[in-house]
Amino acid sequence: MTLFWLAAANIYTPYSAAADTTVLAEINGDIVDEGALQERIKAIHRNKLQIRSEEGAGGIEILNIVEEMIDERLMIQDAYRVELDRSADFTKKIESFVITRSVIRLRKEVVFDKINISDQDVLDYFKEHYEKDEPASEGMFKKVEARIRKNLKKKKEKELSDNFISELRKQADIWIDQDLINLLDPGKNYSGKKLVVAGVNGDMISLDSFLHDMKYAAQYQPGTSLLLKNNGYPEKMQPELKEKILDKLILFKLIDQEALKRNYVNEPAFMDMVKKRKDRLLINEFKAKLIYPLSIPTENELTQYYEKHINNFKKSYEVWFREMIFNVRKDAEKALKELKYGASFEFLGSRVSEKWKPRQKIVWVNADFFSPAIRKELNRLKPGEISGVIADGRQYKIIKLKGKRGGEPIEFSSLVNTLKKIVGQNNFNKVLSKYLAKLRKSSRIKINKKVLRQIEEKYRNN
Repeated sequence: MTLFWLAAANIYTPYSAAADTTVLAEINGDIVDEGALQERIKAIHRNKLQIRSEEGAGGIEILNIVEEMIDERLMIQDAYRVELDRSADFTKKIESFVITRSVIRLRKEVVFDKINISDQDVLDYFKEHYEKDEPASEGMFKKVEARIRKNLKKKKEKELSDNFISELRKQADIWIDQDLINLLDPGKNYSGKKLVVAGVNGDMISLDSFLHDMKYAAQYQPGTSLLLKNNGYPEKMQPELKEKILDKLILFKLIDQEALKRNYVNEPAFMDMVKKRKDRLLINEFKAKLIYPLSIPTENELTQYYEKHINNFKKSYEVWFREMIFNVRKDAEKALKELKYGASFEFLGSRVSEKWKPRQKIVWVNADFFSPAIRKELNRLKPGEISGVIADGRQYKIIKLKGKRGGEPIEFSSLVNTLKKIVGQNNFNKVLSKYLAKLRKSSRIKINKKVLRQIEEKYRNN
């Protein structure tokens, strides 16, 4: 039953508020400071692999980021205004987050922080297991030292976890409705019955939770799929599986209760982490509840988009093109910039492309042979147009479409779901933009342009 406890191996890392609280913007009394900006920039570097930390801002526009953060603050404020934070679903999400993070913090406190594997521990283990009968060969200790330390750490983790859980169980007030457990048939439908199967220090374990976990274990857990038989279980396996599932649910309750009892949520760093999570969820709720319903495309909108962009929905068409290929995105972006300033595609390509074929006779290629990223650009390009930088595998490409021919339009009925996504996203962006513009118009927003210019200058010089 310590498998759950051992699985929560994420180390708790408290958020450290940035030392620099220089105000960059003020939105209806809320502020965006330089610390929040630096945190956002780090996240961008972390999440976008094409941006390398040694390249400074990596093309990041500081003002754009601050404007985005202002929009987010407006969304959060409006979400509070219409009380999206008071829905039962939202409250449940926050409670779940607090419990999860509290459990991770608890594990760090009672397990990880108490693990101390000394050099002598490693040496003693080596002597016991590798030099039991005769001296080990020269260099053997160095080869196995890391493995030994890892094994000792895992052993200590399990020992500390087992001891901690054992103490929780000793101190807990646990009752089980064993008669109900014995009578339950997992194959039957008990929906609508508000029964409980057990209690842990006053917290109830519902029948629904028990049956849900039991059916999940039988269907998806390794080695238990054979337990299913006509929506039921072989009689001899039922008591064993029931005991296992109930024991797990009791363990969940004990750990959750202990984690919450320690009131990590009252610590400033923990509170800040919860606030950030709440803000992110409110932005999602704002978009889902206020923007998305206004963005659902009508049948007429789908038809109009299809007819206007029918050339984008052709199958098996052919293209005649030239391409520049780069191994580094920065080089591709530099070339694209020169093209926008009027450089000749062929002349520039012969000088800067990693691979460049001299002018040759017209070659038509079926668009189906290209990767999805390339095909997406080919769909929208018209002859004579140049693409943006396309990430294609480990390479970056810029394509000039010379010609496009053939291809039959795909039937509207086959594209309905695709069109819903495209038109829906377009509608969403338009509605969101208008909504935010309205919020900005009715809000008090101040931007410290002087400080922003200084920050941008600093990044340009890095």
